[in-house]
Amino acid sequence: MNQAASENSLHASVSLAMELIRCPSIAPEDGGAQSILKNRLERAGFGVEQIERAGVQSLYAESGNQGPLMLFAVHSDVVPPGDVCDWTSLPFQPEIRHGLLFGRGAADMKGPLSCAVVAAEKFVQEHPDMPMRIGFIVAGDEEPANNHGTTDVLQWLHSQGKKVDYCVVTEPTSAERFGDTIKVGRRGSINGHLTIHGLQGHAAYPQHAVNPVHRSLWVLHTLAERNWDEGDAHFPPAGFQITNVSAGTGANNVIPGRFNVSFNIRHGPSLTVEKVESLVKDAMGMAGLSYELAAKSDAIPFLTEEGPFTELCSKAIEEVSGLRPDPATGGGTSDARFIAPHCPHLVEFGLVGKTSHQVDEHVAVTEMEQLSEVYGRMLRKLAGYVEGQ
Repeated sequence: MNQAASENSLHASVSLAMELIRCPSIAPEDGGAQSILKNRLERAGFGVEQIERAGVQSLYAESGNQGPLMLFAVHSDVVPPGDVCDWTSLPFQPEIRHGLLFGRGAADMKGPLSCAVVAAEKFVQEHPDMPMRIGFIVAGDEEPANNHGTTDVLQWLHSQGKKVDYCVVTEPTSAERFGDTIKVGRRGSINGHLTIHGLQGHAAYPQHAVNPVHRSLWVLHTLAERNWDEGDAHFPPAGFQITNVSAGTGANNVIPGRFNVSFNIRHGPSLTVEKVESLVKDAMGMAGLSYELAAKSDAIPFLTEEGPFTELCSKAIEEVSGLRPDPATGGGTSDARFIAPHCPHLVEFGLVGKTSHQVDEHVAVTEMEQLSEVYGRMLRKLAGYVEGQ
């Protein structure tokens, strides 16, 4: 059987994922992925609005004329593959081996994105008079640190007076087995940078210098060990991690005049930037250090309260996977942090994400078929819930 014939026999979500993986969509370059999705969704009857900001292409698609808006939030970009020689097969040439789909973005998130599109296509076709609207945010730049694709689309939605009622973000949330975890929230993230000042001098004459590294190490240790908050039933205690340090001129005989320290704190609702700044300043002041501090939040913690939406999503997962998903809030950040302030009912669910961002990224083909079925059941259950209101 030739490759084309073989791909035609695959589940529709797998075929679409392979088509998208062939697009080297490393933001801000799109590689053609947005066009593929635009054409696909338009053929399924969705109205599509293309949104371009700062050279980044994103899109919004919507089907339906009545009722609340149920949104799938996805992204078409991927992280760089690194050295392609490290890959068993080329990262942008998808291959199926031993029931696994290999390629950059298979797990994060061209695989689950495709599952959502196929599920929505089927639902819209089978329910022409559906009691709700189905939408897609397809961000073109979720992976970069300063991404704004999702926020661009949200701004456009606001300008159109569109309110998001329900949302499923298709991040790869399953941990060990497909269906074992559903994200109902995320921790916040605070980034900080300290510049600790000393006095540069000759390493042979330390009495004429002030070494900011020596003077601050114990203070940094206390910050790393301190109890920043107690956590709660949904969020673990906050953790302080030093992420980057630098000092010195590059010469072995020079005591540095300043010590640069970057840190990150992942936290729940009880911790704020203002509280972090206050605690760091207290520690620096008690040590008599001269310093500069800058701290900024790049993610506000959020939590979707348990209710009909979280239950119907969990039930759909359980029916297909046989597992009752654990409602979790761990892991890194996602574009859910931008959507949560505008949507009262938001969850994240997707494939097993162990190989996300790794060499030889892959997912199980059978699990993609299951995920498409899960998304379809979520839509059917939500439609039934809306009709019953």
